[in-house]
Amino acid sequence: MTQWSKRQRFESVMAGEPADRPPVSAWRHFIDREQAADRLADATAGFQREFDWDFVKINPRTTYYAEAWGNTYNYENYDGVVPVVSNYRIHRPEDVDSIEEAGAGRPSLREHVEVVRLVRAELGGEVPILQTVFSPLAVLEYLAGNRTLASNRKAIRQATPLPGLFAANRHGVHRALGRISRTLAQYVQELVKAGADGIFYAALGLARDGYLTEEEYAEFGRPYDYQVLEALGGASAIIHTCGPYAHPDRFVYPGAQAVHWADLAPGNPNLADSAAWLGGKAAVGGVDEALFAAAGREETIAAQARAAIRSMQGRPFILAPGCGVSIHSAAANLLALRRAAEEAGN
Repeated sequence: MTQWSKRQRFESVMAGEPADRPPVSAWRHFIDREQAADRLADATAGFQREFDWDFVKINPRTTYYAEAWGNTYNYENYDGVVPVVSNYRIHRPEDVDSIEEAGAGRPSLREHVEVVRLVRAELGGEVPILQTVFSPLAVLEYLAGNRTLASNRKAIRQATPLPGLFAANRHGVHRALGRISRTLAQYVQELVKAGADGIFYAALGLARDGYLTEEEYAEFGRPYDYQVLEALGGASAIIHTCGPYAHPDRFVYPGAQAVHWADLAPGNPNLADSAAWLGGKAAVGGVDEALFAAAGREETIAAQARAAIRSMQGRPFILAPGCGVSIHSAAANLLALRRAAEEAGN
């Protein structure tokens, strides 16, 4: 039997059909190389050549969306994988009114369209490529000077400025989100023109218990998510909701083919039971991302991967860590993840 190509495998799963084996991928930040398009593209292509993933999820600096509206960051001072903010746009509720429609031509957005073009040129047409895009609501929170909740950081409602903005300037927030979403809609169309197969759409931890309420996300998040995804015109989208208690069942959106969540994290549904709410869309996950930073975790990673693959037999599924892996991830751990997927096709 002819072996499936990476593109065939990815496109089959995105169409809601199982492949010969689950596509597999992992991604990480390159914080020493993410400030220039050519350097990030080179690091991304090198990571792909080393581990031979079934698709590439570009991991840009987390701040580039907010930079399009004027936020600035200190790249000499990182808090984990996020540079520390130097200046930001929204200090008071009335500042929300100043957020304009930026257009896809802003420098930080053009830069990341160029990353896609360069990665495509380096890897050729066989490897599917997704660019990361944050939701409009996540961009708004960054513009208010706050790093949106992600990964396993605690969900502390008092830490986010968003509820205060909702209460003090509801109409202004909706206007700003509309302008942000229209900008991102133009941007994702430019990504596809540059060679991206679609986007990895990150709602981050905005749906986490203890952060925003379900009603708040339904009003200020979901309508603008829909606008960005609709602009893809059928190109691929994986939606990511981050961390524990992340409610992936709320992100089974039209215009997206897959949902990614940390299925092994507390408060999240497991893969096996996801068929009841995924409605034929692909699930993405299966392995605890925290395992990759420590040496000697190959067997644990392989065991989790095999269990995930068994639980998703006959269903569209992508094997991946529950979030981005550490910048200190051991190569042997990443290779163990890839091998587990390859063994499933034998």
